[in-house]
Amino acid sequence: MATIAAAVSNTAKTYGVSPAVAAKVDAAAQDFEAVFVTQMIQHMFTGMGEDGPLGDGEAGSAYRSMLTDEYGKTIAAAGGIGVADQVRRELIALQQGH
Repeated sequence: MATIAAAVSNTAKTYGVSPAVAAKVDAAAQDFEAVFVTQMIQHMFTGMGEDGPLGDGEAGSAYRSMLTDEYGKTIAAAGGIGVADQVRRELIALQQGH
């Protein structure tokens, strides 16, 4: 939680926006990165085939989807791959009319 508060404070100071706007922008940027990373991981999983502990049934498919969603969220929350930073800059620029 302290990391999120620090990121919001940093965004607010860096871009000169209110803390409320910074919080919304940071959340949207992190959510976007989580979805992006999830999509990448899902494509990696499809290349692995259906063997293994998850199996090839409907339950395995549903679990695989939930697992990749959580992987994406975890990676994005841990700093991600840099997509959130770019999204954050673009959202702030759009907010400020640049």
